Amino acid sequence: MKQFGIAVAILLATVVAACGGDDGEGAAKNASTDGGEKAAKLEGSISVWIMDPGSPKIQGVVKQYGTDFEAAHPGTKVDIQFVPWAQAHDKFVTAIAGGKVPDVAEMGTTWTPEFADQGALLEQPEIAKDDYVSSLVDAATLDGKVYGKPWYAGARSLIYRKDLLEKAGVEPPKTWDDMEAAAKAIKAKDKGVYPVGFTGLSEHMYLPTIWQAGGEIATQDGDTWKSALNSPEAAQALDWYASFYKDGYVPKAAIGWEEPDAQTAFINGDIAMLIAGGWGYNSIIATKPELEEKIGTALTPTGPSGKGTAFAGGSHLVQFTESGNHDLGAAFVDFMLEPDQLNKFTSEIGFLPGTTAGIQASGYLEDEQRKPFAEQLLNASAVYPPSPKWGGLEGANIFDGQIQKVMKGEETGQQAAANLATKMDEEFAG
Repeated sequence: MKQFGIAVAILLATVVAACGGDDGEGAAKNASTDGGEKAAKLEGSISVWIMDPGSPKIQGVVKQYGTDFEAAHPGTKVDIQFVPWAQAHDKFVTAIAGGKVPDVAEMGTTWTPEFADQGALLEQPEIAKDDYVSSLVDAATLDGKVYGKPWYAGARSLIYRKDLLEKAGVEPPKTWDDMEAAAKAIKAKDKGVYPVGFTGLSEHMYLPTIWQAGGEIATQDGDTWKSALNSPEAAQALDWYASFYKDGYVPKAAIGWEEPDAQTAFINGDIAMLIAGGWGYNSIIATKPELEEKIGTALTPTGPSGKGTAFAGGSHLVQFTESGNHDLGAAFVDFMLEPDQLNKFTSEIGFLPGTTAGIQASGYLEDEQRKPFAEQLLNASAVYPPSPKWGGLEGANIFDGQIQKVMKGEETGQQAAANLATKMDEEFAG
């Protein structure tokens, strides 16, 4: 999965990998998978791969999961290994090919369908969708079967400088039209501030505008996926996004920015509004605490469809078909998904739990500043097409080049959308 543009590298890491499961001699016997009951019947060892967060503190939180689980279940052993994000996909491929898979792994949500399609992932048959962030269950679903449990998730909302909007005499925008009006007013009032932090290298910023316009990114017919970008809605969305750059509401350098660059500009007072996740908000406050009283948050502005849908991304916890310890692995997954355990981790990385119980326990819904991030995720988020081919599209980086051409006026939104549709269909058919 391509990174979500998280502002701080240690908050961005999110994939699991493991050194290879054993030959099954330590498999759990007659185990329940509730993570808490029948502890005496859980036996054996499991390997767990988690993406290296780059932070000793966060590593410690994850390692404590293993220690606490072992203490609750004498006779068990949890071997947690951290894998660098850049190496994770190749490591999964190698492990699957060699039959040396972990028992449990963290997997980026756009990778799960790819490896499920290969038959590498264990089906999770007892998923109650209402217990999880529904969009992330969708991301783990292939041919009607679920192959991963949502661990943590995030969706982008609006972050804005209250003082700069007040100076311009505008309210926080609720719609696209409001966003345009606010940008115009801010530019007119303060020549030293750019209104918006739209960038040219952040697909999770601009692709969701297609949903907001009423379009779709791709559709499925049986086993076949087809791009839906060759549509008036997609063209309108790309033109709208690019118009902020063309009209001077976005710094010229932003065409080459990723999300962390926009967040830095926001911290420095160079831009007034930003589309970012809770991890970005936390990073901003941690970097410059005095901004906390000047910052407001709100749901992503709605487009012509009346929707303000944002991309929901995060990680699943998955198991592998070739692992020898399915029962013990399932018990450990359920232990990690208990609300108290979840929030020990998510509170450190700025994401939300992937379960509804975890979100309720997180305190986000009672915190006015952070509440929009929870509401966005629960009520106004979606995932990219859960096609096994989607990871290849992201890896080929086809999207950024097209939006940059629209921003520079080299293509219209219609031309860019048509080009993207062609490239997507080629990948889907490959």
